[in-house]
Amino acid sequence: MVSKFKDESFADRKEKMNPAETNLVSWMREIALPFWASRGVDTKNGGFTEELHPDGTLSDPGFKRVRVQGRQLFSFATAALLGWHPDAAAIAQWGFEFIQRHCQTGEGRWARRLKTDGSILDGEMDLYDTAFIVLGLSTYYRLTRNADSLRLLEATLEQVKSTLSVPKGRGYYQSLDDQEALRQNPHMHWFEAMLYSFEATKDPRYLEEAGRIYGIAKDHIINTKTGALRELFDGKWSPVAEGGKILVEPGHHYEWSWLLWKAGKVMAVDHGLGKSILGFADRHGANSTTGLVYDQVSDQGELTQPTHRLWVQTEAMKAWMVRGDLEEKRKVERVRQIETNLLRYYFDREPKGSWGDRLDLDGTLQKGPVPASSMYHIMVCVTELAAWRSAGKTGSI
Repeated sequence: MVSKFKDESFADRKEKMNPAETNLVSWMREIALPFWASRGVDTKNGGFTEELHPDGTLSDPGFKRVRVQGRQLFSFATAALLGWHPDAAAIAQWGFEFIQRHCQTGEGRWARRLKTDGSILDGEMDLYDTAFIVLGLSTYYRLTRNADSLRLLEATLEQVKSTLSVPKGRGYYQSLDDQEALRQNPHMHWFEAMLYSFEATKDPRYLEEAGRIYGIAKDHIINTKTGALRELFDGKWSPVAEGGKILVEPGHHYEWSWLLWKAGKVMAVDHGLGKSILGFADRHGANSTTGLVYDQVSDQGELTQPTHRLWVQTEAMKAWMVRGDLEEKRKVERVRQIETNLLRYYFDREPKGSWGDRLDLDGTLQKGPVPASSMYHIMVCVTELAAWRSAGKTGSI
């Protein structure tokens, strides 16, 4: 099998390409946002589409994850705040109204999955999905100052505490049908949602909640000696092995490091934590030849999943832009490398504005639908890149 990493066609074609296809910020504003404003809105059933076929036509998997509705609300509200698409505010309103009408159960809890028509498929409250509803609501509130979005934010914070809290413990169950384990990932996204909610409302309750989640990360999730950020725990926050190994995800190392940087603007954090987890990801998390970040390794640095998902690369870029332990030249070079990898391996495809989700070890893009859920990761990455370059950085390719 010929490695796709040795294919120089992207470099050869770049001189003839639309300039927007060679710059990540322009690609988002001029290509991706118009594409998803057209293809990503479910004009028949309401809300946002879950996924597309590889050719860009609508795919109906039979469900809509509530997390995707929250992520797309966040993405289009962000685009509207930045003035990046003329219809973004209207699309955000469309998504918000759908979320109001369809995404809560009769008890007022946020559901986990809907049927395509918007009726409840899985009414279990899940911290991961709920975190993205809060992320979307907080950003929509920042855009509109809509009183209903603020009311829902406040109610959701109290509901998570009353419904998902671990009895006589710290943190939350991901859901009530999953009480055998505690998980890193929903706590990270709840932390993120609290930071965005505080940014939008300046209500100290969200900052206090962020502080509680930070304490869990510092005391339990991050191995402060090695920098490994563990994923799965028992009810007492002791790491749980899977297949005899403690598994970690380099993408989450980068994601947490960026969130700790963001949190450091509004609360006290130990910046050594971010440096520690970045160090682990630098040592064990990326292909030294291509710069692509791996999906999974063990806490000992053993490669356990040598694929490269799209979202992982966006989180690496965010972390590299804000890290303070390297000279600016090295940061610019690495950000440029990640941008090139994204444009070349994931976005250089038809239809323009869509993406591939996962690369195999040899650089082959795995076949499958185009997940709308990736828009959130790309949007945060690109908005940070735009701000970074506006501040005078020179990492354009």
